[in-house]
Amino acid sequence: MPSKHRAIESPILPSLETMNKGIPDKQLYESESYQNVYLSNCQLQGTKGVDFQYAYFDNVKIINTYFKRLSLQDVRITKSDFANTQWEEGSLNRIEFINSRLLGFKAIKCRLKNVVFQECQGQFSQFTFSKFDNIIFNNCNLENSTFLETSLTNVKFINCQMNNVILANAKFKDTDFRGSNIEGLQINISQLKGAILDPFQAAYILQRYANVVVKTVDE
Repeated sequence: MPSKHRAIESPILPSLETMNKGIPDKQLYESESYQNVYLSNCQLQGTKGVDFQYAYFDNVKIINTYFKRLSLQDVRITKSDFANTQWEEGSLNRIEFINSRLLGFKAIKCRLKNVVFQECQGQFSQFTFSKFDNIIFNNCNLENSTFLETSLTNVKFINCQMNNVILANAKFKDTDFRGSNIEGLQINISQLKGAILDPFQAAYILQRYANVVVKTVDE
């Protein structure tokens, strides 16, 4: 049965010419709201209750830091670095991550909707007790990442490297893995309901976890 993946809602963004360049004092303040901002070639530290709406992040470093209740809506993020950053109870809607680095990134109890990860490096990332709705990972490296107790609804992994990914007690609904490399994938075969696999992936999982050998008719 073909995937019923809904179209992703793209960020609603004003033109760059009308946006504010940078933020006051070049740092984030707790419970502050930032709208219509363009951030480029800067480094920021995490805090609590920050809200971004209608924003561009270009070559921004937000590494080795912690955010709680971060809210992002209508944001495009390009060539930015979130390595070893932890987001807890975050909310993301209509977001694009493009050619960005998320090595060791942690999302705990976060809600993601209408988010695209395009050509991102996400090795060793961890998504825990989070909810994904209408998400695309396109040509991303997610090797050795973990999706723990995470709900994946209308999520599509396109040409991704998912070697040794752990899907522990994850819940699927129209979750499409077709075309991605899932070698070493760790999953309980009983939780596959709602997952969409190509024939090679299905054969691999059956042989790995159920000792079922799949062969073509003429073999």
